[in-house]
Amino acid sequence: RMREFGSAGAIGWGSVVATTSFYGIDTNPFAVELAKVTLNIAKKIAFDDRRQKAAEATGQGVLELDPSLPLDNLDKNIVCADALFTDWPEVEAIVGNPPILGDRKIRGELGRDYMARLQASSGLDGVVDLSCHWFRRAQDRLPEGGRAGLVGTSGIRVGKARAATLDYIVANGGTITNAVSSVLWPGEAALNVSMVNWIKADAPGPHALLVEGATYQLSRIPTHLQLHADVSDARPIAHNASGAMVGLTLGTDAFVVPRTHALARDRGLGSAGVLRPMATATALLTARMSSEPDFVICLGTCSTRREAAEVGGAAFAHLERTLRPHVMGLGDQYPGWSERWWQPWRPRPEFFAEAAKQTRVVTCSKVQARPIFAFVASAFVPNDTMQVFAFDDDFTFGILQSRAHWAWLKAKGGKVRQDIRYTNEVWTTFPWPQEIGVSEVARVAAAARELRATRDRLMEANGWSLRDLHRAAEVDGPHPLNDAQHALDEAVESAYGKPADQDVIEFLLELNRCLVEDEEQGKTVAGPGLPPGLDPKDRRWHSDDCIEPPPVRE
Repeated sequence: RMREFGSAGAIGWGSVVATTSFYGIDTNPFAVELAKVTLNIAKKIAFDDRRQKAAEATGQGVLELDPSLPLDNLDKNIVCADALFTDWPEVEAIVGNPPILGDRKIRGELGRDYMARLQASSGLDGVVDLSCHWFRRAQDRLPEGGRAGLVGTSGIRVGKARAATLDYIVANGGTITNAVSSVLWPGEAALNVSMVNWIKADAPGPHALLVEGATYQLSRIPTHLQLHADVSDARPIAHNASGAMVGLTLGTDAFVVPRTHALARDRGLGSAGVLRPMATATALLTARMSSEPDFVICLGTCSTRREAAEVGGAAFAHLERTLRPHVMGLGDQYPGWSERWWQPWRPRPEFFAEAAKQTRVVTCSKVQARPIFAFVASAFVPNDTMQVFAFDDDFTFGILQSRAHWAWLKAKGGKVRQDIRYTNEVWTTFPWPQEIGVSEVARVAAAARELRATRDRLMEANGWSLRDLHRAAEVDGPHPLNDAQHALDEAVESAYGKPADQDVIEFLLELNRCLVEDEEQGKTVAGPGLPPGLDPKDRRWHSDDCIEPPPVRE
């Protein structure tokens, strides 16, 4: 609503929006009162400025400003309440910075009752970040032609969060008019956010999309807020159902035994394999895994307390003293854990079953700034900061380390500040080369071995870790690591048969669709790993280098 002070229909210095045209909802009483005061201060400044300009225009010069301007009562406009369970007034525009709280933290921080109310009132299936609910409700409350602008976690660009927010907006008559794909939050929270403005109407372009500091004018801003092909329609490939997993979710650091702890030096730990070196993302990238790993107590395969005590010996006694009271104190926050407290919260027995079949596995940090994959010995136990691939051949390593896989990971993965999170959706939808010959497999495997050998030479010569090396390679011009990566990328794209002039994401998306259709028609497709029929131990694609734990001191 506009209150006009100048000539009829004119909106300029002589016009102002009444403070009573603004509405707000916040759970913080201080923020509510601050908003009321701020609006009234703005009114006073605008009123004084308008009177002064009018005086100057009529030759009256400087006026003595009237300090007695009455303040508006905004108690009905700015209210203290939870916006998700409060009626919103009818407005023409909605702007805000909704609270950002991860889906896994809502229950823990706001409680089960709040979660139940939220799910019952939102119309959303499953759990999403708290900010997602504001996008959906804003779209529902806007009149035709109304506008909104909200900030949300950058996760609204992918998966179920995207379906609940931006897909919902577009499917219900909205048009994204401008957006920031992802930007680092300027506050203390360690996350990236997306900023989205939209109108509840059809709106012709161009529309501005800001991606990595550059603005692009688009006829339509896609809901994934990216420039590359929209991979949201990529579907899971049945042959990709297994082979990759997250490391152990311990649930507490009580399972971790520092390398300086007495248990780590004690050889009387019950049966062999109870205390094993732990692989973490930080240790992988900083070279600690091969020199100074911590250890983790592994009793996850023991189904009863008696079995765990017999197998674990001193390690079990350590857990009973330090871990059991903690787990029992959690109550029903972690269902079922109190009955098997000697096991990690998520023991992932499938990892141990797969890892036992081979001497090394491919791993990477679950959250990555750059593509760094490595073979680690199966003696290690990765925790949930690691993504684990149960393959030991050089061909598979080469595909995972390639530019093609990294592009798919960036397109389908989650976002953590500036880094990319490897999600299960990345793995299950990623299409592998089809109808590939022995010579192409050997070429990819050879290029993969050469890349690792190049990394080893450079790290040894300069005293670098993997992180140091890859940072050093981020230079213009030639670099041995970049040259090795380029050779691997060429070998991988040749194995795929990708046309040189086609975007890699568009190619992989087309291949994904073809493979899903083939599987639906009962046709056989190639999944992860070596193509069928090849000897997995053939030295052309099977080496034995890997990161190994330091020798145990007797």
